[in-house]
Amino acid sequence: MSNKPTAIVTGGSRGIGKEVASLLSKMGANVIVCSRTQSEIDSVVKEINNIMITDGNNHHDESDDDRLLGIRCDVSKSSEVDHLIELTIAKFKLINILVNNAGLVFVKKLLDTSEEEWDKTIDTNLKGAFLCTKAVLPSMIQNRSGVIINVSSGAGNTGFPELSAYCASKFGMIGLTESLAWEVGNYSIRVMAICPGEVDTKMQEDFDPGYYRTNKHKMLKPKTVAEKILEMIFEERRYHNGQSIEIG
Repeated sequence: MSNKPTAIVTGGSRGIGKEVASLLSKMGANVIVCSRTQSEIDSVVKEINNIMITDGNNHHDESDDDRLLGIRCDVSKSSEVDHLIELTIAKFKLINILVNNAGLVFVKKLLDTSEEEWDKTIDTNLKGAFLCTKAVLPSMIQNRSGVIINVSSGAGNTGFPELSAYCASKFGMIGLTESLAWEVGNYSIRVMAICPGEVDTKMQEDFDPGYYRTNKHKMLKPKTVAEKILEMIFEERRYHNGQSIEIG
């Protein structure tokens, strides 16, 4: 991998994605933060740039500002994903890292889950990973190098009541990871998944506000998960292709 890798982080304006983008930026990578909400993208780009400026361990110059881009993208729409990849390659020439982190959840029993809610969950959590992965692979294959991290969940290994759509999407991420690892391993492309337990994020809070308030102190911090993701990306000898890592 080049000294200054280029990374795309989906769902990068909050929680785990935001922390991954921040850590990658601190280490000198080119980072593209994407989500569906432009105001949130602008806010996180500004926040990370301010951290870079004030961090005494980094020597910030104007060129650093060009290494962090915020691009609005609904990962469930192929036209927007293709546009995201085109902009990234036009700016940085290649893509080394993809972190498929975008996700949402509806807390409902299967009988109460509408077709629209089911489709929205699968489209964002699973189809989005498929579209982004498919779009970055030509660049990675051409360069015979790349790392794809799919953010699954503890709910990708164990089913939970009132989370059927979410669990289905996260179980699917594991299957996608394992299948793709076989397909692209010969190109020196590594594909792995991470399965965090309960994480202190806004999605977790929205999921069950009362439970969140009571148990927040026991939950994983987004930065802890992000640090594990960077470890998986850069410490090649510790993690094998197709592996799913549980954390929590």
